[in-house]
Amino acid sequence: MFDDEADLRPASTVHILVGELSSAYERGWQPADIVHLARRSREPSDAPLAATLVLYESRRTRAEHRAPRDWVDQLRTIGEQYPAANRLARRCPAEEADFRTLAAGLMYEDPFHPVQQFTDLSLTWTNLPGWTMLTPPPSTWPSVRIVDGVAESATRVDTKVLNRIRGLLAKAEATDFAEEAEIFTSKAQELMTRYAITATLLHKGSGMGDTPVHSRRIHLENPYLKEKVHLLTEIGDANQVRTVWFSSLAIATVVGTPLALQQVDLLFTSLLVQATHAMQLEDADSRGGSHTTSFRKGFLAGFASRIGQRLRDADSRAMADAADEASIRVQDLLPILARRSEAVDSEFERLFPNTRKSRRKAVDVNGWYAGQSAADAASLAPGERALRR
Repeated sequence: MFDDEADLRPASTVHILVGELSSAYERGWQPADIVHLARRSREPSDAPLAATLVLYESRRTRAEHRAPRDWVDQLRTIGEQYPAANRLARRCPAEEADFRTLAAGLMYEDPFHPVQQFTDLSLTWTNLPGWTMLTPPPSTWPSVRIVDGVAESATRVDTKVLNRIRGLLAKAEATDFAEEAEIFTSKAQELMTRYAITATLLHKGSGMGDTPVHSRRIHLENPYLKEKVHLLTEIGDANQVRTVWFSSLAIATVVGTPLALQQVDLLFTSLLVQATHAMQLEDADSRGGSHTTSFRKGFLAGFASRIGQRLRDADSRAMADAADEASIRVQDLLPILARRSEAVDSEFERLFPNTRKSRRKAVDVNGWYAGQSAADAASLAPGERALRR
């Protein structure tokens, strides 16, 4: 498609851009981080451009067969979020020396990307500093990912169960009918709770030893970022998961056991949906302007605070039930839980030795109490309705 030497410059620029992406990975950044940063830029088409390059680079490195599972999951999600980018990346030759087809697709297919945008994005990626390395970078991946079925079963929710949970939550978010959303959310919560309890008992009886501690990043979207982080932190605290917040990037990192991290991720998604629905109902009266903003911030803060307490109470009940089913005393479970918490704390301190606790600001009183009331109605236990209206 390029006929002379001048026309080769876009391909050369894309080649450089993919190289900068690879270098960013080696400094601790991950695919979802890259696309998240592009979404936060002032240029709307940066996100599909970044997604195309991320997906193309993954084909060049055979990430699907070599990368850690969390990395592969991120790529799969990006492909689902940006189907056009996924199609373009898949049809372009993955040979390292041929970037011409990719450059042509980026420049002449909707959305159209000028060469200057390639240069700007390359500069952004070049200037990304080194970040905490949460997973091995591509340069350290094996030629083929080594899978230990026994170890993986202890660190990941069963794919069928996870897909069912995600499907139910997606339906709850998509429906316009509150009653239908309540049913889907309640079913998802019930399935998740049953699986978590069963997995804990099986792991304890398997003699597999301590569960490793992992980390993952959670990318938050405007508005009300601080209030959403508050909710995430409360959920994490109730599940022995530590949270650190990078405000300039709108990215949180959570540290905990693999199953706990998935539990927190699913809970955060579900409860954020419930909080948003409840907030919109409470805020449907005559408030406007800054009053609406302050009320909503107070609402989310109150919701998060109360949810944290409810989750901690539910954790205590679940521990008592697990001990009863296993015919052991609760006191015999406490040392196991203490060792797990110590392992999480140790890994958190290793990754983030210089963190500081954030201070909570004053919030709208009416919003706070409305949020607490909504949290009391949120679904936590199997069989309850998601939100009582």
